[in-house]
Amino acid sequence: MQTYSKKVTDKRYGMAALIQHNGLIHTHAIGVAGDSLVMTPDKVFNIASLTKTFTAVLILQEIEKGTLKLNDTIGKWFTANKNVATGITIEQLLRQTSGLEEVVEVMYAEKVFLDAGNDYNHVFLYDKIGAPIAKPGEGYKYRNTNYIMLGYILEALNQKPYNTIIKERIFDVCNMKNSYAYYSKNISNAAHPMMGKDLLSAVNDTYYKNYSFSAACIASNLFDLSSFFNLLYTTNSLISRKSFSNMATFNDSDYGMGLQRYPYKNTYFYGHGGDNISFKIRNYYNPVTNDLLIIASNRFGDPYMDKLTKDVLEVYGF
Repeated sequence: MQTYSKKVTDKRYGMAALIQHNGLIHTHAIGVAGDSLVMTPDKVFNIASLTKTFTAVLILQEIEKGTLKLNDTIGKWFTANKNVATGITIEQLLRQTSGLEEVVEVMYAEKVFLDAGNDYNHVFLYDKIGAPIAKPGEGYKYRNTNYIMLGYILEALNQKPYNTIIKERIFDVCNMKNSYAYYSKNISNAAHPMMGKDLLSAVNDTYYKNYSFSAACIASNLFDLSSFFNLLYTTNSLISRKSFSNMATFNDSDYGMGLQRYPYKNTYFYGHGGDNISFKIRNYYNPVTNDLLIIASNRFGDPYMDKLTKDVLEVYGF
């Protein structure tokens, strides 16, 4: 990573990586976590769309408990909306095949992020969903909307807010003591969002809590994430191996249930990427060797992460 250190520092942001290889953990950090703040491997980042993996686990837990079925339709929880077919199933939401339009639009995200009073930070986003882009089940179309809907269903089933559910059923179980249901400027040891300047003072909790919500709200660090991944991929602590097999079943795309797969050499890695204001995260797990790579950045649109990822995979022989 040191090859990129000056480039990253000059662009005023930072990166941190955790590599689990041959049973050993290696960490690296370069650049800055904020104005006059050095990046370290233990910094807390918003994990953006990696949140979807956590939300999928919570839904699969409900299915194991019998409170939910994959073929249940959303009409059980949502009233009529001309843009939302009530026959959409839980599985279609999980697999991103619902055909729903995007409700977390990139064009609005920065405006919503900078304005705590923005309407999108305080409304039930279901009512903001636009005209569908496809018929339910017609094909894979990645949209945050699917996982925001799943978050609403979790709250309805449990009569608890999403942040309480995820703490009780994932953070506590995985001993994730530096993880939060949403990114906040009040988190100690947080990597600040950097977009040419330090944006920590502009952070408002409602953007992550209500707008990103169960699609992209969580904040965590590399060590906590490695704990989550290891329990998810190799044990029954979070979900059964049967549920994980369903999660890691890929039909007509490389998207399963809150899990993506990536071809690499002669195998597929598991993971889920994430991009949000102003964070980027990538993670790759080799199911054959149990090797794991997690790389996080506090800059949206990080120009070096993809190249750095390839370099790390090659150096460590994943």
